[in-house]
Amino acid sequence: MEHSGHDIEQLLSRWEKLARANDWETIVLAEAGGYPVCVFQNRKSGCRENGGLYVSSGVHGDECAPPWGLLRWAESNPPLFDEVPLVVIPCFNPVGFVENTRSDGDRVDLNRHFQNRGLPLMSAWQDFLKGREFSMALNLHEDYDATGIYLYEIASEGSPGGSFLSSCQDLIPRETAPSVDGVEFRDGLLSHDVDESRLREMVEENLDGGMPEAVYLYLNHALNSFTFETPSEMDLRRRIETHQRFLEVAAAHLLEGKNRSLDESR
Repeated sequence: MEHSGHDIEQLLSRWEKLARANDWETIVLAEAGGYPVCVFQNRKSGCRENGGLYVSSGVHGDECAPPWGLLRWAESNPPLFDEVPLVVIPCFNPVGFVENTRSDGDRVDLNRHFQNRGLPLMSAWQDFLKGREFSMALNLHEDYDATGIYLYEIASEGSPGGSFLSSCQDLIPRETAPSVDGVEFRDGLLSHDVDESRLREMVEENLDGGMPEAVYLYLNHALNSFTFETPSEMDLRRRIETHQRFLEVAAAHLLEGKNRSLDESR
């Protein structure tokens, strides 16, 4: 990379260039520390058809590989862009991104407040999502304590998480720890119970009622929700490449399912 991993100006300018080239709509949800929190959506994003994809990164500002991996994936012009409704939030926490901090400029961990309409950013985000449905939501993160990749999966349609990890593990091996943050994992994968009441109990018991983005999306807008994590102390280029690979694999899975549904309906 020929720039800092926390260069918000370059990150946003490249997204703006990409949006112009693809005739995407740009929506500013809020301003944070003088920086816009932007949503980019393709022209299909207003459609009610099933098959939409939601992707976000940069919720925690000290996790800098996901925004660049997301940008590299988008700049590769994947076939999915022309096939399904797409919503992308490339940097949810620009102040934290610039300052290399987990929290935002008000020292708030955004990933415990996606249910909180008291925060202007979350209120704008919830309003933007009203009435929208996605087949898949992808949230990109990193973990300071991890030694490998891992995945939180809330999937109502099978369990593709293991194959997603398998497709990335040649770049960074899977996490081998039997638990992460006190939660049991199996070979780098945690498949959450998709029952709504159990998910809400988990939030109350383990997160003091704070709602992570992935859980909120599953409960309100997405059939399947995945949170992908890379170890933040590994080589930055390798982490960026791994996030790009994860997005490629997840997008291919989404397109395969969409095309299968079309074939079955004929």
